[in-house]
Amino acid sequence: MRQYIIDPMKIFLRQISKTVLCRAVYLPVVLSLFLVSACCGAETADTGLYRDSVNEPSRSGGKPFVMSFTELERQPRYSIVKIEYISGSSVGSAMYVVKGCWEIARQRNMEYFINLREWRDSDGHALMKIGFTNDKTVDLRSYFGDYDSGKELLYLSVADYAPLWKR
Repeated sequence: MRQYIIDPMKIFLRQISKTVLCRAVYLPVVLSLFLVSACCGAETADTGLYRDSVNEPSRSGGKPFVMSFTELERQPRYSIVKIEYISGSSVGSAMYVVKGCWEIARQRNMEYFINLREWRDSDGHALMKIGFTNDKTVDLRSYFGDYDSGKELLYLSVADYAPLWKR
């Protein structure tokens, strides 16, 4: 299995067409997402699990941006997250998911996160198994357990996204 650490924007642009949240791309919505993500109220319940939601009206004639990101399960090396997509652009939606994973990685004090597997629940919502590590050279199977060996897996670095979201 090949593993990569490359520029986060290249990863992001390459993965847009592969994501389960793929929709039409609108630059104004992307720009507004960055503003929204700085203002979004992320919560951690008493359980310590991460949760965030956004409900922004349309801007400049684009789609309204309505999504939620919920950490359902936290294991020592991975989390299971649920993404509820109602409306928004593909780029904005994908970045919202990356931000949720980034926030969990920061809570865990981990340097890297990786999307190990994606599937849909009975309601059609996206579920993802997201791995977290400080060592990008770990053996995926022995460290994280089950993952989708049929897809190209890419580590994303917390430090690379910090300029976008760190407060």
